Parts: sequence; C-alpha cells; structure tokens
Amino acid sequence: MKEFISYLRDQYHYTEKTLIEKEKQVLLWKKLCSRKQNFDRITTQELLKIIELQQKKYQLNTINAQIRSIEQYFEYLQFTGKRKDHPLNNFRIKTPKKALITGFLSEEELQNIEKEFRKRKYKKGQFSLFGKRNRIILGLIIYQGLNTGSLRELKVKDIDLEKGIIKVPEATENRLKERILPLEASQILELYRYINETRSELLKLSKTVKETEKLFILSEKTRFSSITSEIRKQINIQSLQLIRNSRINLWLKQYNLREVQYKAGFRYLRSLEYFNQTELENLKQEIEKYI
Repeated sequence: MKEFISYLRDQYHYTEKTLIEKEKQVLLWKKLCSRKQNFDRITTQELLKIIELQQKKYQLNTINAQIRSIEQYFEYLQFTGKRKDHPLNNFRIKTPKKALITGFLSEEELQNIEKEFRKRKYKKGQFSLFGKRNRIILGLIIYQGLNTGSLRELKVKDIDLEKGIIKVPEATENRLKERILPLEASQILELYRYINETRSELLKLSKTVKETEKLFILSEKTRFSSITSEIRKQINIQSLQLIRNSRINLWLKQYNLREVQYKAGFRYLRSLEYFNQTELENLKQEIEKYI
C-alpha cells in the first residue's frame, strides 16, 4: 500500500489526512473479498457485488467516495503495469436529483419575524445578554443569509462598522466561499453595542473562555447549534435554512445570477437551479450559459 499512497501523493497531491482515508477505503474493500478472490485481479461483476453490499451500510455519497478511491487503486495498478484493464473506470452510482426548494418567505414576513423577536422579554442578567446576542444572529441570517457554519466562524475583525460591511468566512463543511456583504443600517448600531458591551459581558460570564477572536463566544460545553436551535424554537419555524433560502430567493429578484451566487457563497452557479420561483424558466436559460 505504500507504493499506492506514494502514487496518490505524486499524482493528486492529496493531504495526509485524505491519503490515510483512501488507504482505509481500499483495505476495507480488500477485506470484503472472499478467500478465493485476489482483489488486484477482481472482475467488474465481483466489484458490483461488493458495491451492492456497501449500499446496505452506507449512503450513496459515501459509497461514491469509496468507489473513487478504488478506481484510483486500479489506475495505480495500470500505471505500474500490474494490470492491463480497469474494471471500474468512471463508474458512479447516480444520486437522486434534489427537489426544487419551495415555500419561501416574503420580505415582509422576514421583517415581521425579526420585529416579533425583538419584542421578546428576557430576565435580567445573562438571559438578557443571550437575547441581545440572539437578535444579532437572527439579523445576520435574515439580511445576509448566513448559515450556521459561517456564523460560528465569524470573528470580531470580520465586522467593519465604519464601512458598514461584514466579511463572511468560508464554511468548509457547507462548501461555501467567503464573501463581503453590506450591513443594513439598523444592524450597525446594534453590532457596535454588542461588540463593545454585550460581548464583553458574555466573556466575563464564561468560565472556560478567557479570550477569543470569535464574534460569538462559546464555552467548551456549548455548541453553536444549540444557540440556533433555541432561536428556531423561539420564532416557531421549522428550519433557519428556510430564512436563508428565502433571502437568496429575494436576491434572485433583485440581482443577476453571478451576484446572487457570490452573495450566497455558492461555489457553483448550478446551486441556484434548486430555487423554485416564478422566474425559473428565465433563470434556466441563463444558467445553461454557464454550465
């Protein structure tokens, strides 16, 4: 396997973490062979049986990732002259097409959600501080369409109140790119108070965090998802993703596709295909130009 790993390192320049994962996947598939089978000489039909077995254990995306590693292993055997044919070249299991996103909220409905949230009463002390923090988070979801991953990674330096902008960091788990977005006028004063007053008080309350660059402070036992889950319950909505999707849908009515792609942080323009709206047919024609 050392020669195979060296081949991957030279040909694909993977990180060590990826190389370790690919080695595990190949070794796993070798173990799935019967005693009579030699994995290096395995046939396509025999591989299909292993794939069928894996489908009972893993999701399609995971299996396809495994198949890619196995495909590269046989590429390596061909490259070194240990095998002439390739039993699994360009083979993938097709994943079901995503359904179109529907049921968007209007601008008025989004603003009403924020307005009602501001009316909430909190007990004094830490609960009042949590409420002020949560208003900032909800505002960033409503107006900038941020997702949980981006919100969690935000740092104080990402907020430029003088220019009225926010630098949204990359969210690797969601494959979202970094971008710079304008802040609403109503957010600037509230963010100023949060950064200079509320956040400092929250930092004093934290027993496990003495200092951090993060905009939103989390103790060792607190997950950011627990904060967003609390907000979701308080505004009585099925998912905060609906708010992000609604903002993207509204952007599509104001800006061109490339601008919306940038604002949403999408790596690929085709991500916008899943937004079902009255202008869908017109959008399809534009999307086809870039795919």
